[in-house]
Amino acid sequence: MSSDKPSEKQAPAESINPDLSAQGDITERGVEAERIQAAAESAPVAETPVAETPVAPEPAAPTVTAPATPSIAERISVPAQASADSREEDGGEWDLLSSRIKQFFEANNLQDQWQSLRQPLFLLGGLIVVILTMRIYGGILDAIATVPLAPRLFQLVGTFYAIWFAATRLIRAEERKKISANVNDLWTSLRGGTKR
Repeated sequence: MSSDKPSEKQAPAESINPDLSAQGDITERGVEAERIQAAAESAPVAETPVAETPVAPEPAAPTVTAPATPSIAERISVPAQASADSREEDGGEWDLLSSRIKQFFEANNLQDQWQSLRQPLFLLGGLIVVILTMRIYGGILDAIATVPLAPRLFQLVGTFYAIWFAATRLIRAEERKKISANVNDLWTSLRGGTKR
């Protein structure tokens, strides 16, 4: 169990590091270090010969020159803008915006554009609806699959329904002809053709 107060068993600070009092104040040591460094910088240094190792000369880097292209100011021209007085005479930004919108609607026949874009837009909308339906259907099936025994139970029910349908509707020739006629009618209505 330790406490924040020093216990009587702990030794005083002087006994932990006996050289602490001999070192003196920290600020005195800092001043002395600065004096030694200044003296070392001002004193002449005697050079001692050092055996140099031969160094291979570095290849000179190729000089890169900028391509001779015209400056931006020479390539781009900015048209002069109308002064503030002419804007006030035109009626301001709202009038300018409304006039541009009117020009767009007058220049473009929206009915012709709608006629040309109707089929692709309907196809795109149908594709989006099919994708959303499949995502929802997949989410429902994933939720059902998490229920224990539910997938096997649905397989069993589907198998029994297929056996019942085949036994009641596919054995007799008259029933098979009715089912075939119904499938053909459904196919022609989906294709957009006329019935025979």
